[in-house]
Amino acid sequence: MGIGVEVFALANKRMCHILLLLPLLALPVFVLLPWQEALLVYLGVTVLAGGLYVLMWRDIGRPPSTGIEGMMGGVGTVFQLDRGKAKVFYHGEIWDAVSKEAITPGEEVEIVGFDEMKLFVRRKI
Repeated sequence: MGIGVEVFALANKRMCHILLLLPLLALPVFVLLPWQEALLVYLGVTVLAGGLYVLMWRDIGRPPSTGIEGMMGGVGTVFQLDRGKAKVFYHGEIWDAVSKEAITPGEEVEIVGFDEMKLFVRRKI
């Protein structure tokens, strides 16, 4: 992982935590403005923060969609079989695969596991 990616990831984590504190950070408006105006500003900030919390909560519950973890349960096509070793085409990529079941070229298989750069597959049910 490059240094730029690490800095970006760290900045995203900190930004997320700052957003959680947004209602607390908006409290000084009660000192700076008359209470009627401050209340309107504070309610706006609180509603905005609530909307952001909902979006963050939905994002946390989403299953992985990238990387090898996102491949689990995916369906690929066997396109080559040689001495028990299969080649599976999945999302534009060719992967080495192993299956406990007999599979044939052209058959669709489901990805059930992985070990380094090798997929474990089974017949699609």
